[in-house]
Amino acid sequence: MSIIRSRNFAVLAAVFLVAFIGIQFVRPEIMNSPATASAKLPASVEHILRGACYNCHSSETTLAWFDQIAPAYWLVASHVNEGRKHLNFSEMGRMPLPQQNAALFEAFNQIQLGAMPPKSYSLVHPESKLTSEKLKVLKTYLQSLEFHELSDAQASRSADGQYANWIAAMAPSPKVQPAPNGIEFPSDYKNWTAISSTDRLDNNTMREVLGNEVAVKAITAGQINPWPDGTIFAKVAWEKLVDVDGTVHAGQFKQVEFMMKDGRKYANTKGWGWARWLGMELQPFGTNRSFTASCISCHLPRRKNDFVFTAPLKPIMGECMPPAGLHSDILKWRVITSAVDNRDSTMSTFFGNDTAVNHARTDPQGAYPPGSVVALGTWFQREDPNWFGAKVPERLKSLEIVSADSISNQPPSFGYEKYGGVSLQRLSLPAGGASSGRVARLLQQRAAVMP
Repeated sequence: MSIIRSRNFAVLAAVFLVAFIGIQFVRPEIMNSPATASAKLPASVEHILRGACYNCHSSETTLAWFDQIAPAYWLVASHVNEGRKHLNFSEMGRMPLPQQNAALFEAFNQIQLGAMPPKSYSLVHPESKLTSEKLKVLKTYLQSLEFHELSDAQASRSADGQYANWIAAMAPSPKVQPAPNGIEFPSDYKNWTAISSTDRLDNNTMREVLGNEVAVKAITAGQINPWPDGTIFAKVAWEKLVDVDGTVHAGQFKQVEFMMKDGRKYANTKGWGWARWLGMELQPFGTNRSFTASCISCHLPRRKNDFVFTAPLKPIMGECMPPAGLHSDILKWRVITSAVDNRDSTMSTFFGNDTAVNHARTDPQGAYPPGSVVALGTWFQREDPNWFGAKVPERLKSLEIVSADSISNQPPSFGYEKYGGVSLQRLSLPAGGASSGRVARLLQQRAAVMP
């Protein structure tokens, strides 16, 4: 019996050996090429990235001896070929500089949030995991890339021109082409509720995150992980216009991107439909359906939060609402514009009721008509815990309300109220005097372009 077992074992060993040798000839190709367009990085930064990232994210891959042996080779080849699609340091120099910087910020955030390197790779390649000291070097370098300069005259003229064209466009705009994955453009996004806002220091944009009715109901009910089917988010991005006093306004419209939850319809893309439209022409982003791979890879670190980065504003969740007697839904009104004040590290959203918003978007030269009510919600900022290079609202600082009333056929008069702190205690109720300048400043804010 033992002789038979020994023979069987020998046969199995021989078969295994033949199979093992055979699979060594099944080798997905890993093409290396000369680095003719490498990213221009400081020596200390490049040294760190070469040691941790270049094997999967460059055309200069060097495999260890154990990486050469199949089936380990197959796994490494998959990491390399996929990694190069998302980021290739050997080709990065061909990108415009802002795009290079954006890629570096995204790479750092993927590392900081634990999505990179993949555990299956770092387990046998411990050098790919960065120490806290190396992360600090990268962080210091990225901070040096943040935009700090004032907006120039050309940027202001471009924003003014875009705004004038938007306001003057009376005819319906041409039909917007669907995204490459078939998603139609949700043209009513501009009338959704503000969920949060973001000050992106890494790419010189400011953003409002809007949610449809399903999203707002889910937030109110505290049912946001997972989000219910039917939830849609719109993230609207503008180039920042910076005043000499440090106040940042919404400049040129850059893009609007969407996440749409439908677990069955979008089962192959993590339960979310992704789409983005660029510029005033609302050009769909991507050349084919595969564009969603970049969306998913970016949101992958938030998979435990249903792939959503945005933390909803607390007032929308009912933790901080205006006192009795005020419009209880004031922070769910439509958005007119938003701003950031770098002097006191605050960010604000300017809301309006239907009368006010319709005026702001169609007749900016005239006075707000009777019945208009606008409100400026101002929040203290904090560093975004989910994205290095961004700031998000933390807690409500104040709520200012301006209302236009009319007696007989007189021009409208404006009332002003201000509330402050988490409990929104009334701070002032003057109808004129010292507040008149503040009222004028609030009413002079132009609407942010949302095509």
